[in-house]
Amino acid sequence: MDDLLADFLTETNESLAELDVALVTLERAPDDAETLSGVFRLVHTIKGTCGFLGLP
Repeated sequence: MDDLLADFLTETNESLAELDVALVTLERAPDDAETLSGVFRLVHTIKGTCGFLGLP
């Protein structure tokens, strides 16, 4: 489980960095459907992995 959690933390940090860039992009271009879709996908992935690992 420790390896899974370590991998999760690494991947989540990378995803949060991507999310940060995407949110700045959305501030500048709020009608960018592709970026908005990417934001939803990143958050969905993080949420799903939390559920899989039994995290709140």
